[in-house]
Amino acid sequence: MYGVKRGFKAPGEFGVSDILGLGLAGAAGIIAALVTDYQQQGEASALFTINQWIVQAGALLGFSEIPLWMVVIGMTTVGAVSIFYFQPITRQGAFAQGFGLLAVIMTAVPADLAGGIEAINNSLPGLQPVGTREASAGAQIINAAYTPGEASLYFVQNDHDPAKYDVHLRINFPDGFSSSIDTLIRTGAIRGRLHNDDTGETWNLFRSAGGTMSREGNTLFIEAGVPARSPTARLWVRIETKGYSIEEQSATATLGETLDWSIDMKTSRSPLFLQRWGRSYRY
Repeated sequence: MYGVKRGFKAPGEFGVSDILGLGLAGAAGIIAALVTDYQQQGEASALFTINQWIVQAGALLGFSEIPLWMVVIGMTTVGAVSIFYFQPITRQGAFAQGFGLLAVIMTAVPADLAGGIEAINNSLPGLQPVGTREASAGAQIINAAYTPGEASLYFVQNDHDPAKYDVHLRINFPDGFSSSIDTLIRTGAIRGRLHNDDTGETWNLFRSAGGTMSREGNTLFIEAGVPARSPTARLWVRIETKGYSIEEQSATATLGETLDWSIDMKTSRSPLFLQRWGRSYRY
């Protein structure tokens, strides 16, 4: 038995307008929960993780560019349709059911904060040309390309750190920053991700695990070591901050070479949350 704002209705009195009203109330509950999670959690919002999962699933079907707004519409639709399963009897109940449904989903979905950028290993320990030393116990021989275009055999010592790509980022902000860089990082007002397509790993550019960041005027310099498992890999960088368009670029990193990567941010009056709705967050 369903109800409307002015009381209860028997099943035979339940009309299309009642279904529509309950569905809209359930969808409104979903939207309220989405906005709350997005505003409170920021980069840790489960919405971004759900977008990643949907992009991965879509890639299996041949499409991967699924923007955030499509995820929001899909989840809102789930909230509207869920009234047929939970059968709330009032619009207030439908709203609470939609809000609670999404709250459960958000609680179950893990936040993807990404790890901190690692230090550069300039000497690439563990990778040495055959003949420079005797193979010790536990050493392995792999095929690798230390110099572009040249295939050689290398010993990989198990007691050394893995090889890393040497990445030097230069990020130019022509109009400067709205406040100190430390404040922007601490409040999440500036966000950055570094992604390795080869390994599927992602790092937070503004969280350090040994990597370095410095500032000179309106330019940020970031030096990081990206763990490698092949001679070359496609790396992606995404930068987001207030007053600028979201910038996303890719470049090819090669073992034994320094990747000098310059990124010029473009000023924009469009609010960041509107820009994000139109982007696909696959990392």
